[in-house]
Amino acid sequence: LRSTKSSAPIFEKELVKNNIPVFSDITAEYLDTIEVQTIINLLKVIDNPLNDIGLVSVMRSPIGNFTDNEILEIRLENRDESVYSNLINFCASDKSELKEKVQKFLYNLDIWKKESEYLNLAELIWKIYVDSGFLNYVGLMPNGILRQANLKMLFERAKEYEKTSFSGLFNFIRFTEKLRSGNSDMSAAKIIGENENVVRIMSI
Repeated sequence: LRSTKSSAPIFEKELVKNNIPVFSDITAEYLDTIEVQTIINLLKVIDNPLNDIGLVSVMRSPIGNFTDNEILEIRLENRDESVYSNLINFCASDKSELKEKVQKFLYNLDIWKKESEYLNLAELIWKIYVDSGFLNYVGLMPNGILRQANLKMLFERAKEYEKTSFSGLFNFIRFTEKLRSGNSDMSAAKIIGENENVVRIMSI
């Protein structure tokens, strides 16, 4: 490529989708990877359960494992309320198998919310990885080793952030939002070297 800055991430994402190992000096934005987005959205929900966008995102992820039809069924209870209120009301009124799924999901959210009050941020993130099995799950996805490396890097970033004066869940969420809105970003983890059997994206 004449320049890798804008084009390389596009080629990289498409190659990864097709399970083709790829190396580039410019890696797709770290915070935009689906696995990191899922955990950050979950942290937002733990901090504020009324975050509808974050909550639906987590519900659709392997952590919640809800289908779009199931979310629609829950949402139709009362569309004027928050999604979190829909979940609580659904448990009180429904007797289907979906009720058990909702109860388990709410139970996990409640546990993580309580743990966030006494665990530091890095400990909470690792507890989520273990409880949900999400770290193992992404390892089975295409480019799984890189996805796991990204999650481990998020854990390490949280450990580093806890050493600053702006520690805590709420401040970390604001920190990631500032990174997304600005030009800076945390680099994605690199576990494939340029000399290995990969497609290399280079500048001329």
